[in-house]
Amino acid sequence: MAAVADLLSLQDIDLELDKEIARLSEIEEALGESEELTQARATSEEKTAAVHALRVEQKDLELSADEVRNKAAEIEKKLYSGAVKNPKELQDLDADLKSLREETKRREEKVLGVLVQLEDVEAELATATESLNAIEGEWRSGQDSMLEEKGRLEPEVERLRVLREQEATHFERSLIKLYDLLRERRGGRAVARVERGMCQGCRISLPMSIIQRARTANGVVQCVSCERILLFT
Repeated sequence: MAAVADLLSLQDIDLELDKEIARLSEIEEALGESEELTQARATSEEKTAAVHALRVEQKDLELSADEVRNKAAEIEKKLYSGAVKNPKELQDLDADLKSLREETKRREEKVLGVLVQLEDVEAELATATESLNAIEGEWRSGQDSMLEEKGRLEPEVERLRVLREQEATHFERSLIKLYDLLRERRGGRAVARVERGMCQGCRISLPMSIIQRARTANGVVQCVSCERILLFT
């Protein structure tokens, strides 16, 4: 069976494995659309819908203005054709023509107002599209990079897992059980060296009795403070 001192090599493997697994988790969490990209796409879609709605409104208003303009043209033609002789009828036609011209002007002003809005929203859409393209390009580049890193990490994690299992079989089961428990409690570091009479895990000065045991004992000696397994160097 491996000696307690060999736990340090096992811990190095475990710490490397922890690091690689943590990075894999980060990558898997980051894969997929970012909040920034989702928001940029939503803004672009909102501006696209606004432009479409204004163009439809513009077309409807232009058709409406054309309809009134055509009616006015018909009345004007009738008014000045000489076919109508009755003064009252001529007066009514003139009043209708004035009313239709005013209505045409109002509708043309509405068209102009929509065109001004449309110009503003089209500019906003162009800005939103440019921003979306930039964000999407950066996002795709990041996704490709992370997928490439993920492809490198997965086999490395598997290799470390196999190595870890192989190394763990060299220790007594009770020692591995204690080691795993301490790793869970102490942020992955179950083993600490003793240097200048100090536990390098929690940085406290150890009692001389513990130092003597760590120097001479073949079994497990634990720090009186952090409980890590001590290795004298």
